[in-house]
Amino acid sequence: MDTPARTCWHAVKGSVRSTTFLSAFVGIFQAVICLHRKVASKDHKLVYWFAGGMSALSVLLEKKARRSELALYVLPRAGDSLWYILVNRHLLPDIKNAEVPLFCACMGGIMYYLEHEPDTMAPFLRGLIRRFLASRISNPGLSSGRTASYTYLQTLDAMKKPKLQEAQQPPSLTAPTSASASASASEKYNLESIPGL
Repeated sequence: MDTPARTCWHAVKGSVRSTTFLSAFVGIFQAVICLHRKVASKDHKLVYWFAGGMSALSVLLEKKARRSELALYVLPRAGDSLWYILVNRHLLPDIKNAEVPLFCACMGGIMYYLEHEPDTMAPFLRGLIRRFLASRISNPGLSSGRTASYTYLQTLDAMKKPKLQEAQQPPSLTAPTSASASASASEKYNLESIPGL
């Protein structure tokens, strides 16, 4: 951070803007419902649709660049609500644990775009996935068939083979020198030789 004061100011401003959006969203929805109940004696479901539409206008408080991220956050909630509505009306079967295959399909789509079209993803999301998953995108120097995990496991196997050979050989009468012991220790703990780490 070159300018910590400026960075803190932008963080505080973004936090206040997001908090204002969330509180306006809930507040407008509740205000429309309460106002309708004060005025009318009978409740109607169109009022809830109208309240949702009015509260959706609070998204205008957010920056334009952030609105698409908010839409992606709200989209699964809308899909979940639609699923339960269709199940309650018996238009779709009630499948136990249906969210698991749905999650797998969504993660498959995300991983496809990460692997084949990384420029279409938000930089924050790309960085987050790279931090937790080893991929050819995060390690382009690796060959197409070998990931960082594969190379790491091969290196571990190469380190274990000499130990197995030493265990099978009879013990020698001479003690190992300190130079050979320090060399084997440095080979054992040299993580820089493993590509991708």
